[in-house]
Amino acid sequence: MSDRAIRLVGLYATIAAAASLVFAPLLALSYLATEQGADELETGTVSAWADPARDLAGALLTFASPDRVYSTYTQVLALLFPAVLLCAWAARSLRPRPETRLERWGWRLALSGYALLGAGLVAVSFVLIGASPASTVTNLVFLPLIIPGLLLGTLGSTMLGIRLLRSGYRPHLTAWLLALAVPLWIVGSVVLGHNSLGVLPLFIAWAATGRQLAGSAQPARAEAAAAR
Repeated sequence: MSDRAIRLVGLYATIAAAASLVFAPLLALSYLATEQGADELETGTVSAWADPARDLAGALLTFASPDRVYSTYTQVLALLFPAVLLCAWAARSLRPRPETRLERWGWRLALSGYALLGAGLVAVSFVLIGASPASTVTNLVFLPLIIPGLLLGTLGSTMLGIRLLRSGYRPHLTAWLLALAVPLWIVGSVVLGHNSLGVLPLFIAWAATGRQLAGSAQPARAEAAAAR
């Protein structure tokens, strides 16, 4: 990537993370308002945050039918998530060589997972636009794309984060959030009730790196060149 492209990717990642802090919870809340998501509200940890949050969101969740609102916020997240993949790709291109086996496989799994998850979000958006039933979304998108994407992305992020911590990667926030990707995903997806909350730490992790890249790629290039 050219320096200009890297700066633009960094800016995209920073903006996407800021937007995801708003739209990821809205996507989760809109899912809980649909017929297939309503059962999640029976879980105490989900209803504890979702009930007051729905009152606060107000018209942001009622401007159309529940399925249409859910479709809208899914499409928004589909526009935002490529920032995670692109920023990780840019950061990978600036890393010193040679890599350890842990880092090499961390990059491979994380980038593959991000790509599958991004493709899955786009596919879900098209399926929901066509008003397909939830079973179709599950069979055609979740099983082949989103579930493998989540598994590979969180596992690869954890492996990568551990290695980045050991190598003194900066910013430290990126390394720490990646290293904790699996438990953070469990908290967001299982405890709080939706995968959009589970991937929110990935947005923030790569935004920390993206903010650095948006300033200048030259320091990172110089470090990588010196290590080769």
